[in-house]
Amino acid sequence: MAKKIAVTGTGRTGSNFFAAVLSELGKDVSLNENFIVGHQVRYPLKTIGSLTIFNKTSWRYISENSPERPKKIMHRAMAHWLDWNSRAVDIASFTWKLEDIEDAAPEILEALRWGISDEVWAEAYIKTKHGAISAATRVSDSLFKPRFGPITQWRRFKENNRKSPVTWDALRAIDSGLTQEIQVFAHSLVYDI
Repeated sequence: MAKKIAVTGTGRTGSNFFAAVLSELGKDVSLNENFIVGHQVRYPLKTIGSLTIFNKTSWRYISENSPERPKKIMHRAMAHWLDWNSRAVDIASFTWKLEDIEDAAPEILEALRWGISDEVWAEAYIKTKHGAISAATRVSDSLFKPRFGPITQWRRFKENNRKSPVTWDALRAIDSGLTQEIQVFAHSLVYDI
């Protein structure tokens, strides 16, 4: 019986937040030979838009572990979202949506037999949410950290001040075939497209 959890997903899906909730509950999220793999997703348009704020180090890691890296940042984010999530679904025993964990703990925790009730989960979730790093904090932090170059700082500022979210029409204008693949995959994850 697995005692530990490993969570995968693209960046910007809230996996660090999920780990923080588990830490709030006193659960160990480190890896050893006895773990179960979970996959956390977030609505594709929110994630893809947010992926554009990655710095060069993150994109270098992604390019070393992904087959495709288009030049334009939004196109690159689209390709990464589909590639990483497609591979994560294949290795994960459980997949859940970030949007659902506010109301109840994901099923993977039952499989671990951690005995976390929805009430205890909700309390930990709320405590963690109050201490979470917001997009605005992330933008202001990047202004004072030399590891973030001016392009990353600008992208973070733009993403944080976007008046409306990325749209399917905007993605179709970049790559209609890839957008269709993303929509089909998102639908398989039970997202309403």
